[in-house]
Amino acid sequence: MGGFFKRYQNLLILAALVVLTLSILLSNLREKSSLNAVERVVIAVLSPFQDIVGWSVGKASLAWENYLHLVDVKKENAKLGRSLDRLVFENGLLTERLKHFERLESLLSFPKVSMIPFEAARIIGRDTLGRVKLLIINKGAGDGLAEGMPVITHRGLVGRVVRVSGSASKALMITDVRSAVDAVVQETRGQLVASGSNLPTLEVRYLSVGADVTEGERVISSGLGGVFPKGLLVGSLTNIKKEGDSLFLSARLEPAVDLDRIEEVLVLKSSPSDIFSKDDWP
Repeated sequence: MGGFFKRYQNLLILAALVVLTLSILLSNLREKSSLNAVERVVIAVLSPFQDIVGWSVGKASLAWENYLHLVDVKKENAKLGRSLDRLVFENGLLTERLKHFERLESLLSFPKVSMIPFEAARIIGRDTLGRVKLLIINKGAGDGLAEGMPVITHRGLVGRVVRVSGSASKALMITDVRSAVDAVVQETRGQLVASGSNLPTLEVRYLSVGADVTEGERVISSGLGGVFPKGLLVGSLTNIKKEGDSLFLSARLEPAVDLDRIEEVLVLKSSPSDIFSKDDWP
């Protein structure tokens, strides 16, 4: 639109001057009470031209006004677009914060959490490549954490603290090959050890071939060994098989906690020997 007015600028100015001149002339002529023959001829000849040029100039003026209006609308739309982007960004932040508080609420709704000194921590890093399965959390010695403390969520066992600095710690997950949890089948009390194997599931060891177990049965920590308190939910039995003349069943253990998706954990600052029951876990 701007290119149009620039291109025909001289023509439009000339047309405007002609219209102005003709308007003055015709106005002067029409103000006279009587017109001679020549004046009437001039009016008759010039009036249509005046109307055409006046119409053209009027249209050009209207187009210019519409152009200016569109420019204002474009600026306003850009401003509204920036405001919308900011609101979408802020809404995303608020939504994430709400989800964070919802997860914390789930952690703190754990029935026995008020009976045990604990520290809520946020996962700030993961070291899960190769044979290592570690979580890095944002709490450390300055928060009262020490090596060996159990790490859990409201759904069950995650691992244990293995390294502590002033403001951060590393937790060894139960899926790490260096991890072993002395455990028991919750209903039938069959003894076993759940060992990490760098797979999503744990390897079940030393579960007697005579144990009365079925798929999906829950396994909890036994409290033996002094690492984990008794009653922490570890996971559920799966892929139970009897192999040849072996004295032990072959099985896997599906962790109760989705270790790839957790973002917050609880670190238990003390390990009472028996404080958890089967009703404590979802």
